[in-house]
Amino acid sequence: MLTTADYYGTLAAVRSLGRAGIPVTVASPSRWSLSGSSKYATRSVRCPPVLEASSFIDWLCEFGARHEKHVLLPTCDDTAWLYALNRERLSEYFHLSVPEIGAIHQLLDKSLLHEHAAGAGLLTPPSWRPESFDDVERIAREARFPVALKPVTQVLYRTRRKGVRVDRPQDLAPMFRAFANHRHERSLLAFDPALSMPLVQEYYPEAATGIYNLSGFARGGRVIGVLASRKLLQRPRRMGVGVCFEEAAVMPDLVAGIERLTARVGFNGVFETEFIEHEGAPMLIDFNPRFYNEMAFDIARGLPLPLLAYHYALGDQERVSRLCAEHARAPASSGRVYAHGTGFRLLVGLQGLSGAFSKDEAAAWNHWYQTHRERCVDPVYDADDPWPSRLDIGQVAKSSLRHPRSFLRSVVLDRD
Repeated sequence: MLTTADYYGTLAAVRSLGRAGIPVTVASPSRWSLSGSSKYATRSVRCPPVLEASSFIDWLCEFGARHEKHVLLPTCDDTAWLYALNRERLSEYFHLSVPEIGAIHQLLDKSLLHEHAAGAGLLTPPSWRPESFDDVERIAREARFPVALKPVTQVLYRTRRKGVRVDRPQDLAPMFRAFANHRHERSLLAFDPALSMPLVQEYYPEAATGIYNLSGFARGGRVIGVLASRKLLQRPRRMGVGVCFEEAAVMPDLVAGIERLTARVGFNGVFETEFIEHEGAPMLIDFNPRFYNEMAFDIARGLPLPLLAYHYALGDQERVSRLCAEHARAPASSGRVYAHGTGFRLLVGLQGLSGAFSKDEAAAWNHWYQTHRERCVDPVYDADDPWPSRLDIGQVAKSSLRHPRSFLRSVVLDRD
């Protein structure tokens, strides 16, 4: 059972599991979804939106009571948190791969993540978590600008904004108040009311081009499958969702730090981490304890993360170890890159017209795409499974019409 059916990571999981002969049920609030349209989806069903948390969990339990026991895998921050919070109730009907809520919460709350990262010997950017609006004036005096305002967690966060850059101390208080109005859902705030306060974090220009990713599978305080990549382009470019990635060498010291971190909080499962590299020092900025957008890139490079999560949830540790051993024997480099073709062409084309990209920048990115096209992993396009890419084009067009201001700001003008 996979939910959040329009996420690219969910589609990657549907294809990976389906090609392995595992029946996959896709649940979505809409009649048509990217993952539900895949030929590898065995069944597509309707469910409440994940943001309607109580109704969503009730629906899952009702589904589970009527059908044979499925494996339920987390596909986004919301589902990772909700499955962990309702772990005891859901485990009656599903095989689960999520740990207890304490582990998930400590990884998805950026402030707590930074505390545990420090305990695990990992660097993090200087950050402040105001307890009240009065704290913001003090932070404006202490911080080195620019800074980034970020939600302390993306869990059940309606706007999905990654953050906003603040360049001057005098702008921090008014921008903080405006950003704090972007609310999380009530079920999250009932768990921890302090999650409504944004995080203030020192901002580094390297955030646009210097993000290093480690992804893999953690089990028992060990990372038993791991790959690395570097984010080349994101939308918006200062703080946003990755559009293009390339392979990178795995840094053993960071893997060791991630092992200490996962052991410290008690996390097992699929993960993706993000590090910002500043003056040669990688600093952890995010830990995603679930499937992630560019997961198709790692699957194509021989790391079968959905299969690892599936067999781990079933308790088949021997199969998990065997899959990781097979990955370890694979070549270290495949020469592949990752790009969402539709999103890439739209972004470069429109920002070239708006001036957000210079003519030389737009030409360089188009050259990069054409040069790597034969080795490019696209999260949606697949000649063997064409319907999701057809639907994706329509959904991109629909989203631009339904949310024109957001489309103009982030896609056309490259603003946070």
